[in-house]
Amino acid sequence: MTTGITRRDFLNAALIGAGAALLQLPAPIRLLAQTNSWDGDGGVGDYAASHGNTESIVRYAHAMRDGHYDVIPPDVADTGEIFDLVVIGGGMSGLGAAFHFKKSMRRGQKCLIIENHPVFGGESKRNEFLVNGQRLIGPQAANSFVVLDDPESSGYDIYSELGIPHRFEYQKLTPADKKLYFDRTNYGFMLWYDDFPNNGYFFEDASASKWSIDMWNRNFEDTPFSENVKKDFVTWRNSKKRNYKGEDFRQWLDTMTYKDYLEKVMGLSPEITRFVDPVLASSIGLGSDAISAFGAYQVAMPGFQEFPAGFTRRARSEKSDWHSFPGGNDGFARFFTKALIPDAISKSKSFEDVLNQRINFEALDRPSNSISMRLDALAVNIEHNAEPDKSEVVWVTYVKGGKIYCLKARSVVMANGSWVTRRIVKKLPEEHKEAYKQFHRSPMLVVNVAVTNWRFLYKLGLTSCRWFDGFGFSCNIRQPMIVGDYNPPLDPDKPTIITFYVPFYYPGLPIHEQGVKGRTELLSTSCADYEKKIKEQMTRLFGKAGFDPDKDIAGIILNRWGHAYVNPQPGFYFGKDGLPAPSSAIRKRFGRIAFGHSELNGHQHWLGAVEEGIRAARQATGIL
Repeated sequence: MTTGITRRDFLNAALIGAGAALLQLPAPIRLLAQTNSWDGDGGVGDYAASHGNTESIVRYAHAMRDGHYDVIPPDVADTGEIFDLVVIGGGMSGLGAAFHFKKSMRRGQKCLIIENHPVFGGESKRNEFLVNGQRLIGPQAANSFVVLDDPESSGYDIYSELGIPHRFEYQKLTPADKKLYFDRTNYGFMLWYDDFPNNGYFFEDASASKWSIDMWNRNFEDTPFSENVKKDFVTWRNSKKRNYKGEDFRQWLDTMTYKDYLEKVMGLSPEITRFVDPVLASSIGLGSDAISAFGAYQVAMPGFQEFPAGFTRRARSEKSDWHSFPGGNDGFARFFTKALIPDAISKSKSFEDVLNQRINFEALDRPSNSISMRLDALAVNIEHNAEPDKSEVVWVTYVKGGKIYCLKARSVVMANGSWVTRRIVKKLPEEHKEAYKQFHRSPMLVVNVAVTNWRFLYKLGLTSCRWFDGFGFSCNIRQPMIVGDYNPPLDPDKPTIITFYVPFYYPGLPIHEQGVKGRTELLSTSCADYEKKIKEQMTRLFGKAGFDPDKDIAGIILNRWGHAYVNPQPGFYFGKDGLPAPSSAIRKRFGRIAFGHSELNGHQHWLGAVEEGIRAARQATGIL
């Protein structure tokens, strides 16, 4: 670890500043990639070459963005293939589309998934470490789920058809001389169920630093908040006042930002807004000044206690229902892929084998498959062979291994990101183009830090924590889920993973500018600089408890997601100024092409993504 960072330290911030204009970003990335100082290490196992958006992913995507494939050369290689359905994107929505196709396809029909990453799953992937002989798994991004036990609940059939268990076993803490509570999901401790005695808040000023542990139950002891702000925190979290009486409260909430709801409707201090900004940004992309109040309601932010509870809000109130597979939502991606292509993951359909066995990459794209998956392939041009309402096929052009290929599809589902679709689907209707202009995206950095021990956390009595200055804003360790022979210890003197979710938000800037600025920062910072920031932050937090980065850190994996979240601004859900919600236009089929983006829900989660993919597959294949 120490050697790796030192080897790359010469590529510091000065190099970044010397490149081309940061808004365009190609020069810094290319310079950093020459010494692997941008990607960094990817860990071990099947996902080692696919952690976030790697340099090669960004390079090809930016070439597409810059118009390099707008005109297809005459010598493009025609594969001669024709598929009944081609799905663009191998994330949760794309896997959902293919899952529906497989269940409803007729004899002889075939489907192809085109995915630009080296491993399927989109943002539902894992990082793997090997530390002192112990295998450790952490999430690259998407994480946490609620068990679907109710046959009437949305998604119950999918959950059951995949064969996912309804009960799970978690590792027990050893030694047992101290009782600790662990958030299993990487998310709950940030806000939704943060009132437990092992969640700490770090406060620091010019003269001193201190921890406030379990501050909600200890009446803000050891915090610098004023009495008025403390009262506002209590009101925000516990108020029983319903601030709007109409049954159309959802539409009403979508007319304002969460900041306006907190400060103008509830009359709370701006300090409450600042407190919640990073949490909201980690959940839905940006802070309170940009995100619709209905979006905040959708992801169970406080302030809506007296409004009817939706699925997410009900589930978050039941701590025991929330879980996390070792690699986050990669568990769902693996179950879907095993169902689509049985040989894709070795051995049986058991829970243990699906999560623990190696991926059989050779099996993914066999000509004999009814469902195939083509990895490391970036779709760059999607076009009907005639006027959309008269076309017989869609030409799908993609880049793989630096070469350009094309094939034919009788129907297409766009299950990738909206920012790509709007560029590569040719002759889009004006209604779609205008709707796509309302889809803004922001980045996210997810960092997994493998440590040889977490004795420093144990001394502090912490399993999760939050701070207000420096790199990121929170981190935690999870109670490991036991999956067959994956049985890592939960012992302060043994290895574990500390996970950071790092959002990028800039209150006061227009929503689009916040996304651009965040991507600029994410993509122009070297791995060495991020590693330095991480080490410094962990030393500030845990140094007094004995943390030594040179001895205790075994490895760091960066997962950079340049367009991680859609940012649902006011009007995103129900429309504004007499215009419909942008998602209503995008959900309309265009000729033989349907659109199943996960972002159409505003709040992106595994089940919503799958359901969008299924809907789009129904639309696309309905014309076959």
